[in-house]
Amino acid sequence: MSKKASYRQPNLFFEIIKGLGANKLTSALLVVILASSLTLVQITHLARGQLIEQDSLLQQRDELDLEWRYLLVEEEFYSQHARIEEVAISQLKMKRPTSQDEQVIILQ
Repeated sequence: MSKKASYRQPNLFFEIIKGLGANKLTSALLVVILASSLTLVQITHLARGQLIEQDSLLQQRDELDLEWRYLLVEEEFYSQHARIEEVAISQLKMKRPTSQDEQVIILQ
């Protein structure tokens, strides 16, 4: 290409800048669009982070609920009369008192 041909071709970047400089409203709208798009990306990122946190908290709640149900079943098992009597006999070596072992105290 000759030197004249290169001067006739406009530089696209500089032409865009000239056009934006000439029209202030277009420049302002471009800035607002860029700012709102960056804000949208940031808000979307934060929302996804909160959804992930919510999912983990819901999973933790379900695990705690399941553990609580197991503890209720275990509490019921250990509070049964037959179980208490079995532990008293086997581990504590307790027995029911007979009538000979009973003593009557009379209060006046």
